[in-house]
Amino acid sequence: MFKNQRHCEILEILKRERFASVSDLSERLFASQPTIRRDLNFLEKQGYLRRSHGGAIPADERNNIPISFRSGTHTGQKTKICRLAATLISDGSLIFTDASTTALHIANCIKQESNVTVLTNGYLACKLFSDKGVRVFSTGGRLLADSLAFVGESARNTVSQYNADIMFFSSSSLCEDGMISDYSEEETSLRICMAKMAKIKVFLCDETKFGKTSAFNLFPVSEVDYVVTGAPLPDAILKKYALECISDEEAFIYKKH
Repeated sequence: MFKNQRHCEILEILKRERFASVSDLSERLFASQPTIRRDLNFLEKQGYLRRSHGGAIPADERNNIPISFRSGTHTGQKTKICRLAATLISDGSLIFTDASTTALHIANCIKQESNVTVLTNGYLACKLFSDKGVRVFSTGGRLLADSLAFVGESARNTVSQYNADIMFFSSSSLCEDGMISDYSEEETSLRICMAKMAKIKVFLCDETKFGKTSAFNLFPVSEVDYVVTGAPLPDAILKKYALECISDEEAFIYKKH
């Protein structure tokens, strides 16, 4: 397991369980206890957890997992998800993307000759789309240090001036009843604004998000047009929302009946 991926897994466990011991983390993450202790010491110095009673607790449950850790995790699955999702893009489209590390991979799947325009609140996404020769606009706004996402009223005002053909977004959680949620209140607010201004909404979700709940609700999967995942969606969600799998090559894409 890559070091930054292990850090991400530690933070995910702490968000879910509020405490984890060194021995438990060592067993679950297949790393030695001295390695886990070094990881915890590093993450504590960065302000993301506090050492406690032979383990660790979150420093603040409102903290998001830093993008420097998330961007290096599950990249293979995220690439497959976005490669399939990009088949939904029509030439000349105006596209919204959020600042998620999953949606970031859309940039590698857009052909320059497709003449698309992108509006994003992702600092990294602006650079990557621009490097690929894609016409890109930023929402502007206040930059969150952890996620490198532009947020706030000015970002929402910018979004409200555009009508997008398609929106690609992700989040931190997809709970068992199909509600999409996230740890960031401000990013959630901007995603909701984007969704109101987009004709088609595409939720990108790797399997690590399944069965999880975060603090701030976006909307249920019934309010999106497509769900693209790296693994089959749980049967309970498929049945509740009558989702049909229309492609299962590399990744899975679902559409409402």
